[in-house]
Amino acid sequence: MDNNLIEKISTAWTLATGRPLPFLPEPKEIPEDFPVFFPLTGLAVGLACALIAWIVVWLFGAFAGAMFAGILIALLLEILTGWRGFNGAALFAKRFFPKTADAEPGRFTAQPMFFGAVFFAVRAIMIAAAVNAGGTCWLIAVLLCAFFAREELTAAVTPSGAELIRTSVRERRKGAAAGCVLMLLFILVSRRIAGAAGMFLLTWLTSWYLVKRTENGTLDFDRRAFDTAAYLIETALLILTVICVHR
Repeated sequence: MDNNLIEKISTAWTLATGRPLPFLPEPKEIPEDFPVFFPLTGLAVGLACALIAWIVVWLFGAFAGAMFAGILIALLLEILTGWRGFNGAALFAKRFFPKTADAEPGRFTAQPMFFGAVFFAVRAIMIAAAVNAGGTCWLIAVLLCAFFAREELTAAVTPSGAELIRTSVRERRKGAAAGCVLMLLFILVSRRIAGAAGMFLLTWLTSWYLVKRTENGTLDFDRRAFDTAAYLIETALLILTVICVHR
């Protein structure tokens, strides 16, 4: 694979998760065409997750393999992203448990930690349920859409009034087009038009709504909010996947 391509995929991953890919150096600069590489990175991560699931099921059998794959994939995604999703879900719990705001900085009380653990468990269960129902390939669509959401959310306005990550409208359109093309290819291969189209539409509408709210000044959006929103969207997509494969 071309070194330039690897560097750009590494950049997209770093922008999406806040940490570089293992065994690869942290990108020195942000390429102008980085939006295109968000969906491509999601596709690569989705393929890796599907491959792990197939191998585990082959080794341990359908049911046991699916259960183990659910836990393993959910855990690997958290480790690779530095537990940003788990921590974001725990912090999101403060909206439901206001008293936790008095906790020491950087420390979560029992309620937010439990909230993060519940989200992690739900994700592991949804992945296991999809794999057990023969929907392993849907993990590709989930991660593709999840990284497409991250690409869209980078346009959100921060409290200072600037975009989370600056880039031209033209490049963002290319990123959106890349996501549409890759999702269309998935639809053609899987032949699940309604489910895949619904998944992509949910991703785009949710991202568009959040970005518009930041532009109107009704929502403060920083790096932590970015991580939490992406994590919640990804979890919603996993739940939608289970609904699709059990229809």
